[in-house]
Amino acid sequence: MSGRLVGVLGGTGPGATAYFLSRLVQRTDARRDQDHVRTLAFNDTAIPDRTAFIAGESARSPVAALIEDGQLLAACGCELLALPCNTAHTFFDEVQAALPVPVVHMVRETVRAAADAGLMQLGVLATRGTMLADVYGREAAACGLACRYLSPSAQRLASRIIYDEVKAGLPVEAAGLDVLAADVAAAGCDGVVLGCTELSLAFGGRTMAAGLPMIDALDVLVDRVIALAECRAEAKAFPPL
Repeated sequence: MSGRLVGVLGGTGPGATAYFLSRLVQRTDARRDQDHVRTLAFNDTAIPDRTAFIAGESARSPVAALIEDGQLLAACGCELLALPCNTAHTFFDEVQAALPVPVVHMVRETVRAAADAGLMQLGVLATRGTMLADVYGREAAACGLACRYLSPSAQRLASRIIYDEVKAGLPVEAAGLDVLAADVAAAGCDGVVLGCTELSLAFGGRTMAAGLPMIDALDVLVDRVIALAECRAEAKAFPPL
């Protein structure tokens, strides 16, 4: 593959960034090194916590750091950027407006994938910040879909898995996914979205949860990046993002 150089706005969190890069390798149809996507990753662990800012628990916005990192990657020759953090997409429009290269909108692409799969009401497993900002709800509504987030008790479990287990480098009980998925299934959802890349790191690779089809937002991002990276540099424009 001699296509575009992809920049990865990483560090939110670092384990999820590493998992994104791993999945990029695993899901690329490659027979040799040169067939893989050319990537440049900045694992910037100093980016302020997204949920804390959205929830009003911190005055430190992540926007300036995301823009600075994106500008650095663009200056290094990256022609396309990936941001493997669902919550950070709260700030997508502001970040994209400040960058000279396109950023793949992971949440939008995931909702499109759900619509293509025939799903109508998505159960989104995500951070509290993603829920408070209604990142998925806004994108779902634009596609004529509905979405539900976790109940308060299930959201506490999700937060514990994300922050106290995955981000802390501790093992995660596999059964936790079915508990979370059962919560949105009981609310009438017909599909589950892994809408946090830490949850992708913990539970990725499964296609079903609590009897419902599951879409992993990180894998959707991976597949879209692969497709866009294959567009040769001499092409005049990207396909629609």
